[in-house]
Amino acid sequence: MQSILLRAPIPQKSNDASIAKFTHPPPYVPGSYAFHPPPATLPYLPSLAWFCLTKLALYPNQVNAIGAVRLNYHPPVSDESYDILRALIPSFSPPEFDWANVDPRLWATLVQIYDNLPPAFQCYSIPLADEHLRLLQSVQSTSQFSLITILELPGCRELLDTTIFNLKHLHSLCALDASSTSLSTYALKVLSETVSWSDDQTRKGPWGLRILRLRNCQNIDNISPYLASFQLLSILDLRGTKCRSENFLPTFHPAQPTEHSLYHPTPLRLSVALLSSLDGLLFSSENVFILHINTLHHPAPAERPTTKATRIEDVCVTLSAGSSEFFVGSSKEAAPQPRKRPGRFAQERKPAVEACNCAECVPGGLSLRRPHHMRDYALHNHIADQELSAHAAKQDAVSFYHSRHAPARARGPPRGYTYPDEAPMSPSTKDALLMLYRPPPPWAALEVVTPDVPLAKLSSLAGVVTALSNRKRAEMAEYSEQQLNEKRRRIQKTGGEAAQPETPAPETAPLARNPFRRKVSQTKPAPSLASRAMDTISSITPPPLPVGAQLTQRALGQPTTLPSLSNQKRSGVRGADPGIRDREPAATAKGKQISSGAFDWDGWGKKQVGN
Repeated sequence: MQSILLRAPIPQKSNDASIAKFTHPPPYVPGSYAFHPPPATLPYLPSLAWFCLTKLALYPNQVNAIGAVRLNYHPPVSDESYDILRALIPSFSPPEFDWANVDPRLWATLVQIYDNLPPAFQCYSIPLADEHLRLLQSVQSTSQFSLITILELPGCRELLDTTIFNLKHLHSLCALDASSTSLSTYALKVLSETVSWSDDQTRKGPWGLRILRLRNCQNIDNISPYLASFQLLSILDLRGTKCRSENFLPTFHPAQPTEHSLYHPTPLRLSVALLSSLDGLLFSSENVFILHINTLHHPAPAERPTTKATRIEDVCVTLSAGSSEFFVGSSKEAAPQPRKRPGRFAQERKPAVEACNCAECVPGGLSLRRPHHMRDYALHNHIADQELSAHAAKQDAVSFYHSRHAPARARGPPRGYTYPDEAPMSPSTKDALLMLYRPPPPWAALEVVTPDVPLAKLSSLAGVVTALSNRKRAEMAEYSEQQLNEKRRRIQKTGGEAAQPETPAPETAPLARNPFRRKVSQTKPAPSLASRAMDTISSITPPPLPVGAQLTQRALGQPTTLPSLSNQKRSGVRGADPGIRDREPAATAKGKQISSGAFDWDGWGKKQVGN
């Protein structure tokens, strides 16, 4: 899953005050456990529990699906006994153990399944940018298991008003220390808005926040309106801010001197432990396990010191008290035959002493007092044999669980955030008033809070199904109509006879229209010529002649107006009516026959040159 980052892209401006580029966060640096994978081959046959836990560790957020079933862990009787924890974590060596080389998903799986685990399992330190942290935040707390998160980032420069929104992924956040940062009141407003409900009506955000430290945050003034979102908040440290204790009454009141141990300089993890020891069930169960976040990233590869695989020292030197002689031995000499499995076929070397049946000697072990017949060198040899046998048993157990591969490069200790150096000052009365406290509400107070769902969302399932079905029917009907119209258009285009123009369907206005787009005009069918009424040519008024033509006509002695047009044919034309030819007048002096009322087609446009 994606990492939780508190660093936003940083804009870098050029000389002309324009943004040239953004500087994004560096690439993800994997944890040290990524360089210590489980061995591919084992020198022994693992148990069925080993196979189940190895596969289940990939999905720690699904362990609660098993049900309310927890197993009881039984510690091994001796170092030679089989241990499921040593089989899963070969480097496990309580009480001081570094969890950096162990996958956090495996840790989260074990604490959800087993009871009576060693105290080293109580807390797991993890950076905020770890790739598996968001997966671990989805682990649900049950009545038999509780997982809380402690975020301790005092003086962190990356914790800003613009990046605090990313803390919304910490659903199990219980304690937050943001002292000596540049956070303002707006940051608390943003953080309070992350407390919300998801779509499946589950809580998301820091609902379980109980401790909030904002010491020496100069931009904090009045955050009381935004604290109502945190239903379980009980410890509020506002020393060094601009807040006034009167604004938080009556919900919070100044802490009593007996309650000052819950505030700084007490470590945040210890404050949570003291708070949980009070009366009442403050978490979902009494089995509380902690994810402690004190860094942002894993150390870079350059910060990891290169270590070489060193050979384990297996030499024992025994000095003689009676002489200057010394004896050099090893566990191989003490146990020449290797064990195939711890706890079985163990062969102990017989001590080089004489048998004694007196009451002062303890059979098979050391005498409480020096035996009267045992010499000094024999006593030293006896002690050396016992030490070699114990050392051999421990070495056999180590070699049994460890793989034969060379260890990967170790990683340096993470650089956590600590409190900035402060000058020693006596606590003032004003600071004491800003150590606010209220009795911690029980965990059951969250069960009373229900999501505020609008009434529109409370419709029945049948109504929702009916609305969906009606909408689907309307969509299918519209789609069928479009397909039918398209099919009709194709048939009309491919048909033999001309298709009649189809009445266009009313078009719906588009949601978005280009104002510069030319409107498409609808093509109309051309009118038929047979439908128009024909006018006779005689009804058409002839146009007047131009002025120049009228002067020419007058000079030639011809009329200045055009004769009326007629649709009758000219005389002398082949096929004309004989009656019309009989009515034609005689030819003029110039050899032209002009019928009365007929237009002179031959003389039209011809110029007559005068004598």
